Amino acid sequence: MPSAVRPPPQSPVGVEPAVAGRRLVPPTVVPPPHPLDPIRFLWRFQKNPLLTLPAAVYEQPVVTLRSAGKSMAWICDPALIETVLLRDAAHFPKPPLERRIFGAALGNGILTAQGEDWRWQRKMAAPAFRAADLMAHVPEMAAAADAQIARWRRLPVSPDAADHAATSVAGDRVSEIEHDMSLATFDVLMRTIFAGATEQEADAILASGRAFLDKITWEVGVGILDIPTWVWHPGKRRTRLAARAMRRNVSELLARRRAEPMPRQDLLARLLAAHHPGSGPDGGRPLADDEIIDNLTTFLIAGHETTAKALTWALYLLALAPDWQDRVRGEVLRVAGNGAIEARHIDALVVTRQVLMEAMRLYPPVPVMTRLAAGAVTLGAHHFDKGTLLVFPIFCIHRHRMLWAEPDSFDPDRFAPGRDEGRPRAQFMPFGFGPRICIGQTFAMLEAMTLLASFVRAARFTWAGRHVPLPVSRITLRPAGGMPLAVTLV
Repeated sequence: MPSAVRPPPQSPVGVEPAVAGRRLVPPTVVPPPHPLDPIRFLWRFQKNPLLTLPAAVYEQPVVTLRSAGKSMAWICDPALIETVLLRDAAHFPKPPLERRIFGAALGNGILTAQGEDWRWQRKMAAPAFRAADLMAHVPEMAAAADAQIARWRRLPVSPDAADHAATSVAGDRVSEIEHDMSLATFDVLMRTIFAGATEQEADAILASGRAFLDKITWEVGVGILDIPTWVWHPGKRRTRLAARAMRRNVSELLARRRAEPMPRQDLLARLLAAHHPGSGPDGGRPLADDEIIDNLTTFLIAGHETTAKALTWALYLLALAPDWQDRVRGEVLRVAGNGAIEARHIDALVVTRQVLMEAMRLYPPVPVMTRLAAGAVTLGAHHFDKGTLLVFPIFCIHRHRMLWAEPDSFDPDRFAPGRDEGRPRAQFMPFGFGPRICIGQTFAMLEAMTLLASFVRAARFTWAGRHVPLPVSRITLRPAGGMPLAVTLV
């Protein structure tokens, strides 16, 4: 049976882990023993929001905090999560904080909209994400994987491979995997959602999206503390400029697509053909450009970034667990041989799926969700005042001491067929939960499965030995300092 590997979920930057054989045992940053005061909270939050989560959040079902007249609660109990996000979702809307964070870039798209605005957008977009139709995009996903493998082949062989990893062999290339996964998943978007974009358009959209997220934790932190929007903070101007650039870049692509004589068959084409539902004043009219841009930027941030990070962490974990990497490679060769991954192969890639699910448990692409108590409410034994910010720290829920055995260890067998029987639905939610669960989750899983299977079959990945990646929340979960891995093409 493949060994469990304890990855470094919270290793301090610049501290080398101890390596015993193939097992990585890193130092661990201890969470603060108690909730932080506002000043220390903001200081730590802008560095890494995960470092503001007190130890009790990993151990108790509910942790509450009242500071400066504001109430907040971290909720990790799956039963309470299911109440808030599913059974009684109408009484727990998204907080204004989310519009404050994303509004400049995503407008009133499907992620930020509320009420009827959200319902009609969800209904409008749903046909584009039918599982049966998405299977037709697997060839484009496989082509994007092949393009990334070709980029690895063009890398120079590292002259000091032995310095990067004790297991390095001749032919190693040390590559920045986080960057590679961003390119590969963005390539998928360009082939499916934004089909026909030029290389210059793609580069501009990718760069502006990344710049928007780089300093976003300042905006989140000051929003949680309810600091007025007019107050300056570091990164404010850069984030606003990046949001405008991203919307401008997508707008230019949209204008060019509207002028094309022959329609394409992609999500953008569906949005161009969509109409408002119902018989009200907007009923039957086509979507305005701003409404289309709102949703295209949403798919860009919510789709591209999350899948890229899931793959980054999955390859890292496989680099630490060569036995699991061998199992994935053997499965892919058995199922698909050396040919392209096809839609008919996906269901048979059982081990590949287990690895991906366990990677998203340890490193959920979106580590936190929030809701607002619209009125005073009692959940279980806990009473919350109207206006209480309810935080669902997915990173902690997926590592919670009351919910998982050896929660910090990498063990894909947790997701072996039949092992999830009796597991509460809200104990594992990498795509969210309830009516607002990620509309693109099927697309994301198809993409991640196709790319991961293609990459592991084509190359062997080894931890590069110098850099312990610290997970940092920037809306998505990034590795601080990137993710250098040795890549040996096979």
